[in-house]
Amino acid sequence: MSNLDQAIRQALSAEDAAFLARFENETPFGEVLGTFRGPWGALNVFAAIITFALFGAFVWCVWNAFGVEDVREVVLWSAGALLAMLGVAMLKIYFWMDMHKNMILREVKRLELQIARLSARDAV
Repeated sequence: MSNLDQAIRQALSAEDAAFLARFENETPFGEVLGTFRGPWGALNVFAAIITFALFGAFVWCVWNAFGVEDVREVVLWSAGALLAMLGVAMLKIYFWMDMHKNMILREVKRLELQIARLSARDAV
């Protein structure tokens, strides 16, 4: 922790420090669940359902690819498996970007609170 962080923490009241402590150590599981809250929560639930459906389609395509004997069918089932996993990968990237956005917004809110408290202290 830098000297600036320590100075800011000392300038905050106990109530503000307790409020900011909620955001200090968010677990990865808490970050994932945080994507399902807020105004975009319904879309993220839908995206999670699609992700699981695409993974199921991947497993189904791989299973069928090993069960056929014609080379053309193996290639087609493998292409389906590849497309399904590509969709899963894209949706995972979407979730990672959403989690990163939430982390950045949380830090900006912390800075806003700190600036507001410091400016209120200077005004008095």
